[in-house]
Amino acid sequence: MENDVFSLNRFWRYLKSDFDSFVSRYGITLLVISTMPISCEVFSGVLTLMRTGKWQGMEIDFRMGLFVLFGIIMLINAPSRLYGHLTDRKEGSAFLLLPVSKLEKYISMILITCIVMPFIYILIYLGLDVMVCMFDANCNVSLFSFIYSIDEYKSTLAGMQAESLSTLLNNFGSISNPCLFLDDIIRIPLVFLLGALIFKTSKTGKTLGSVILIAMAFKLVMAPLAAYLAHMENLYHMGNAGYLDYSFESFSNAFPLSAWVWSHLSLIDTIWDIILNSFLLFFVWLRIKRMKL
Repeated sequence: MENDVFSLNRFWRYLKSDFDSFVSRYGITLLVISTMPISCEVFSGVLTLMRTGKWQGMEIDFRMGLFVLFGIIMLINAPSRLYGHLTDRKEGSAFLLLPVSKLEKYISMILITCIVMPFIYILIYLGLDVMVCMFDANCNVSLFSFIYSIDEYKSTLAGMQAESLSTLLNNFGSISNPCLFLDDIIRIPLVFLLGALIFKTSKTGKTLGSVILIAMAFKLVMAPLAAYLAHMENLYHMGNAGYLDYSFESFSNAFPLSAWVWSHLSLIDTIWDIILNSFLLFFVWLRIKRMKL
């Protein structure tokens, strides 16, 4: 007899069904967004060819910007397309009547929006970018190589070698580790999934508006602390104005709390993201649990 709360066989069957629904509802859109590296490369190359008579693809920084931009668009847009219909009385009732526990529906929903979809996008996008660089002699480096070797690129920030970077700049650069962005990739669809399950209409717009209002309120509350941590007007008294080559020891003596924050930026970022994602996961589960016919 299968467990009423969670059965692996039943969950697996439902996950496959949910994935099929994901493909039918969002598969073409995901494919179009994921193939943008070729489209943008061809468009850029043709424009350059018409203007200068020489083929020239996009630089790595511009390609990285497009990769992030298209990814954010997908993460924002997809949840309402995939699960926004559940707030409709008819569609929502059909969802609740499925012979699957709410926990299994919840886990499948999280896996599809936060793991499977971003993974497919990253795999296709970076794979096509590698192919573009294989055939375009003007492509200096692929996005995959750039992300994989991010520390090497970080070491040349501001045109300086790693050994000449100040401790402050190194600590700030620590948050550029690609692994630290995984929790951010999870958080974005979680926010818009929650909005898709709460709002009846204009789900993405209302969710985005709510996020902006919450961010503004949070910024006002945290403004005094942020001002204390910054002390930007006092940094120039520690060395030559306009340079980040200050003594971290003197900075620590002058602003111990600020120095501690700068020294633990990656840890603080990770803890903060875990807290936010945990709250979002809880509220999504609460919304699913409280859905009624």
